[in-house]
Amino acid sequence: MAEDCAPFGTYSFQNVAFSIDGVLVVGFDEGDDCILVEPTTELGTPKVGADGTSIVSITTDQSATVTIRLLPNSPFNAYLRNRVKRMRSGALTGLTMAIGMTDLSSRETGGCTTAIITQQPPDTRGAMVNNLEWKFFCACWQPGFVEVVTAS
Repeated sequence: MAEDCAPFGTYSFQNVAFSIDGVLVVGFDEGDDCILVEPTTELGTPKVGADGTSIVSITTDQSATVTIRLLPNSPFNAYLRNRVKRMRSGALTGLTMAIGMTDLSSRETGGCTTAIITQQPPDTRGAMVNNLEWKFFCACWQPGFVEVVTAS
């Protein structure tokens, strides 16, 4: 007899992988938003004419802002600080990096090959440890899905 039950799923951040230049990032901060991918523009821009006729312009912009929050002891803070030093030195090459994310719980993936740091974390100290928030600009974020094969 078939059951009429709602779909059931599980989630664990252990099934989420984020990489920079092919290396798995470790040392994420706590919370529900330690990886955030946001399109830089809205998908569509509506326009309503004087007579009430409307149209929506769909953007071709596929850029995104990617924000990651790391703990101060993550080894990737030093890696990213070195990238910032290179950017500020006037280097003309080696400034962009490939970043990618895979979530096996939802099967979502995404990435870009031309990410660049747009914001480094402030240097803060206090009674408690602070997270370090890094922002990247991705000229072309490509979302997708990974096919998870299960034994039957």
